[in-house]
Amino acid sequence: MVIIAVLVLLLLLLFVGMPVAFALGISGIVGMYFTSGFDGVYSLLYTVPYRTAASYTMTVIPMFVLMAQAVSHSGLVGHVFEAARRWLERLPAGMAIAAILSSAGVAAMSGSSVASAATTASIAIPEMKKSGYKTHVAAGVVTVAGTLAIMIPPSVGLVIYGVITENSIGQMLIAGVIPGIMTALVYISGVILWQKFSPMSMPPVTSRYSWAQRFHSLKPIWPFMALVLMVIGSIYLGWATVTEAASVGALGAIGIPIIQGRMAFRDVVPAVIRTLEITTMIFAIIIGAMIFGYFLTMTQTPNRLILLISAMNLPAWFVLMLFLAILMILGLMLDQLAIVLITLPLMYPVVIDLGYHPIWFGIIVVKVAEIGLVTPPVGMNAYVVSATTGIPLEKVFRGVGVMLLFELITLALLLSFPVLATWLPSLMLLR
Repeated sequence: MVIIAVLVLLLLLLFVGMPVAFALGISGIVGMYFTSGFDGVYSLLYTVPYRTAASYTMTVIPMFVLMAQAVSHSGLVGHVFEAARRWLERLPAGMAIAAILSSAGVAAMSGSSVASAATTASIAIPEMKKSGYKTHVAAGVVTVAGTLAIMIPPSVGLVIYGVITENSIGQMLIAGVIPGIMTALVYISGVILWQKFSPMSMPPVTSRYSWAQRFHSLKPIWPFMALVLMVIGSIYLGWATVTEAASVGALGAIGIPIIQGRMAFRDVVPAVIRTLEITTMIFAIIIGAMIFGYFLTMTQTPNRLILLISAMNLPAWFVLMLFLAILMILGLMLDQLAIVLITLPLMYPVVIDLGYHPIWFGIIVVKVAEIGLVTPPVGMNAYVVSATTGIPLEKVFRGVGVMLLFELITLALLLSFPVLATWLPSLMLLR
């Protein structure tokens, strides 16, 4: 009875607008008080917050966030989009493909879906509209492509999943490589089909740039791409821990634009301040989630749920589909990070008990969260793109609706072929 009351309290606090960190923390504290009394609450607050925040593993989060902020302040996104446009203009829906690939490139240096969508939208959408793309097409493509940052490493979402479930963060990040690339390829195939069946939505193929101009466009971005390959490659080959690789990535993301003369030392300060703000928010949410998860563990809620499902003798695939349906329904109403942190303590033990691979399940959870980032009424990426470009929200969601079909295709492929998520991590040389 206490468990149900605490879950209702948590949902109520979230719906009235309380920050996720406090909603999780307060619910966990109330639950602990009614099950273990004041001594239980004291013990919980005395150990969990410090133990969570002081973990060496957690230092990877501010490093990846700083890397993302440095990229955002360096003006790199414009160069990435321009290079992609020059190389892809001859293809059908060339500029839409350029927007997708530039989003993928930014994702490999960012890890933040919202930041990726905002920066890409401010540059790509005006150029796409100027070239003849319908407004809803440009907005829909950029909004959905921005979600690549939650899958392609360095993904903060995959890091948080690894922290909460105590899986290898390095393996989680590497697991996102193939699904991220596959998602981008499905998006590209989708916009080509979109252009074929609705040719008036996109302009005809043009060719304006010489080969010399195409190669010249790579000059500003190749050091960043080399940096990304070094960061991800060092994790995969076991040359560095995730934290060490993230630290090198953050240093390179700051140093490269300064050396290139595209960012001054004074521009580092706002990037660092924004990093502190984002990191504090993430740490607070994780601490709240740990408090709530500790309450669930103390009350043996996951074990009871496992026993209940076992007694019902439900097929494993049915339970998994039920969990995914719950995640998608919650995604229509709540923030994606909140959903993941609320549901993982309950769903994760059940899914693992059913025999599913923990890394594969993490990719599926992140993919569902990715879908939630663009679905109404709470699709954060859609709101960010609308606010950044001034495009009415209904037009953004109109374009998103078409792209969601291709997002669901990628989810179906990942569900059907778990090896897409587990193969690369299985080959890693862990350090």
